Amino acid sequence: MTSTSPERSDFESIEPRARELSALMPNLILSAKQIAQTLVHGSHGRKRAGPGETFWQFRPYESFEPAHRIDWRRSASSDHLYVREREWDTAHTFWIWIDLSSSMWFSSKLAKQKKAERALLFGLSVAELLVRSGERVGILGAMRPTMDRDIVPRIAERLVTGFETNPNLKRLPAHEETGRFSELILISDFLDPMEQLLSDIRRLGGNQVGGTLMQIIDPAEESFPYSGRVEFKDMGQSEKVVVENAGTIAERYKTLFHQRKSQLSETARGLNWGHLICHTDRPAREGMLTLHGFLSSHYYATGAMSHESKGQSSSANQRDVI
Repeated sequence: MTSTSPERSDFESIEPRARELSALMPNLILSAKQIAQTLVHGSHGRKRAGPGETFWQFRPYESFEPAHRIDWRRSASSDHLYVREREWDTAHTFWIWIDLSSSMWFSSKLAKQKKAERALLFGLSVAELLVRSGERVGILGAMRPTMDRDIVPRIAERLVTGFETNPNLKRLPAHEETGRFSELILISDFLDPMEQLLSDIRRLGGNQVGGTLMQIIDPAEESFPYSGRVEFKDMGQSEKVVVENAGTIAERYKTLFHQRKSQLSETARGLNWGHLICHTDRPAREGMLTLHGFLSSHYYATGAMSHESKGQSSSANQRDVI
């Protein structure tokens, strides 16, 4: 099982995990590009009206609009007046954080892959999608925002090389120069000590910064399918705890885990952020469809970023990938 210890002393495991991370990257890069290609198939740009030079669509003229917006050539061939809309081409900045701390390397027999592997796949895929949509994408603590079309291998290289040399890369930055009106996508199991975790999220969400929490959960962490005598080992330290009858603590554990999810959801809702949940026993494509759908509806379809729609209710603030 994972640990919520405030100090994750995982230095002894850095070298083998760095090698594992390097070995994972080629397949993850390929899978991320395939997922991104599937999700953007048939789409074009941001698909929303706004300042730009690229023609998007004609739409009926509204009586309250100024007459100079009418496209007279298109209107002359019809009994109605039409306005020529251009597609929004002002790039936003998205910052992605992929948690690679000790607890993310846990995988139970119920899971299809480790949480870190799933988080990497989501992070690389969404970076590819965003850059294809004309956005700037950066990695918290690792890479400044860019619109480079080769962003996926660049992120992979930065994560691999920074894994050993930058201990802070594996932790949520409490302070980051994200800039006003940026968007954050935080991908993690969010198993750090709760008080500090929520404080860091709220600080990152200040200064009109929008965001999405993508919580990665191993099914065993939620269902606690253990009984009898069980030995639990901390993922980041050498500490072990032996429970003689794990069944006696199951309900209490599940209650606490549910409370943690609820606290994350409430914090996200207070910031007008999204809180999405992905279980590692489900196909990765389901999680990416949920994240892509949320980004499309929360940002692109409305023509506004999350910080631009504060105060508006959102029934899609939390979504589970089931």
